[in-house]
Amino acid sequence: MLQIISKHKLLLLILALATILRLWGLGTNPPHLTNDEAALGYNAYSILKTARDEHGEFLPIIFKSFGDWKPGLYIYATVPFVATLGLNEFSTRAASAVAGIVAVLLVYLIGKNLFSRRVALLSAVFLTISPWHLQFSRSAWEANFSLTLLLFGVYFFIQAVSKKPKYIYLSALFFALTLWAYQGAKLSSFIVVMLLLLTFRKEALSLPRRNIVIGFLIGMLIALPVFFSLLSGKAGRLEVYSVFSYPRSEEYIQDILKQENITKDSLQYALYHSEPLNFLRGIAGRWMNHYSGRFLFFEGDWSSPRHRVSETGVMLFADALVLLFGLVALTRLKNRRVGIFVILWLLFAPLPAALSRDSIHAVRSLNMVIPLVFILALGGNYLLQNLQAKCIWQKGLWLGLGVLYLFSFGYYLDQYWVHAPKKYSEYWHYGYKQLVEKLKPLQTKYTNIVIQQSYAQPYIFFLFYNQYDPGKYQALSEDVFLPSQYGDVGLVSGFENIQFREISWREDRGKSGMLFVADLIKIPPQDSSNEKEFGLKPSVFSFQRKVCFRWLHPWNKFHGIRLAKIKCKNYFLG
Repeated sequence: MLQIISKHKLLLLILALATILRLWGLGTNPPHLTNDEAALGYNAYSILKTARDEHGEFLPIIFKSFGDWKPGLYIYATVPFVATLGLNEFSTRAASAVAGIVAVLLVYLIGKNLFSRRVALLSAVFLTISPWHLQFSRSAWEANFSLTLLLFGVYFFIQAVSKKPKYIYLSALFFALTLWAYQGAKLSSFIVVMLLLLTFRKEALSLPRRNIVIGFLIGMLIALPVFFSLLSGKAGRLEVYSVFSYPRSEEYIQDILKQENITKDSLQYALYHSEPLNFLRGIAGRWMNHYSGRFLFFEGDWSSPRHRVSETGVMLFADALVLLFGLVALTRLKNRRVGIFVILWLLFAPLPAALSRDSIHAVRSLNMVIPLVFILALGGNYLLQNLQAKCIWQKGLWLGLGVLYLFSFGYYLDQYWVHAPKKYSEYWHYGYKQLVEKLKPLQTKYTNIVIQQSYAQPYIFFLFYNQYDPGKYQALSEDVFLPSQYGDVGLVSGFENIQFREISWREDRGKSGMLFVADLIKIPPQDSSNEKEFGLKPSVFSFQRKVCFRWLHPWNKFHGIRLAKIKCKNYFLG
């Protein structure tokens, strides 16, 4: 045992650091569960208690949830954590955090097989401190869980083509399981599998035919239930996010035709203004966004603060220098096929994001982090080989690089732990937990509690934080679920005496026996804040002491309103 520890002490230290960075304060930062996280946690709780999801489906492969049809593997992986730790923020995020730690080990193992032990250790270090990987390891992201399964598939594939053919069974198993974990894996995993087969085609074709056939059957048998579920109408969200669902309007096209004085049948329109060309231009632009300095080093995913921390990119500032040396080292690899594989992975990883409607998307392009850490490791190894610190300028360069990395990582940690929770709390739906806790003892005192409806899905926070009996909710779930007519997520109208609906204060302000909860827009302060007329209950304060929820109890049409406030970073209902 001591010999094993001594031999792998550097790797163990790296894994220890990866564990600390991913588990420390996991239940409190990010500052609140998102609605998707709460849905994953509550459905795991429902499976644990009843073997059914919130809608009453027995052990489903795809979970209906909000109507977005979530692949179920992350939920099933969360069940043991909920069983042992209870239903809370930590247990909901634990499966993703553990997957993030395991990914560090897998990157080491893959790097050791493809490059060298030193490059493998450096790869593990760079993934350990990667802002991109940390961001999605520290909350319940199915994409992160799927990425770890993908790395298992890559590792066992490399083992299979390295004289261990039976490992192809495990490779097929894990590649297929990525489809059970994340919707986007249908394309991202396919890309990696195709690149592996292209790069190692000679070795793959030399495998015993029996192993190839069995591996193929294993993969297909596991993947088919997911595809059948999609064919049964559970892929509406894919259409919602697809770039091809958003063609130009007819009015826009007519403006182009008038400007050029041409028709749709003209050669000029076909060459310069056709719809396929428009889609291609948009896809290319989104694709290239993922290689921009703005995304990589300075701002990160500008389309969603939930996907980043403030004032930094998905990589550290210091990575920019090492990345350049890594690209040089990549061109000088003795095994050129491995270099081609890494470059192609880097080039094709953003494709799922480029095919979606968003200009940038750090979740759908998450696989890109793996080739990047390999290139960083090659850059670090190149510097170690060529700069031995034998003279003053070399020592100065190493000292400067070390200081730059310490500053970059320290800056990132400051942004992540100090600034991001305050600056972006509204995007993490901060305030619902506090609202649920405040309303729970009041629920029996009112005929109805009316909460402003929102695509933040307020109902799921009441189920989660009250640990609402899954069996009771399953019995009424289909009656209260309001599906979207556009194939997007639906809403829930309420349960027991809690209603989720639009609040019209002009009509609702006189309804007695009811408690109303909404934001400053739906219940304007100028129409409800006269302290001489309204009683004020204790407030819940948050980061920047801005009112998020107002809850009011009209006594009757003529006798004022009982008022209370929950304060949080920003109001976000409505």
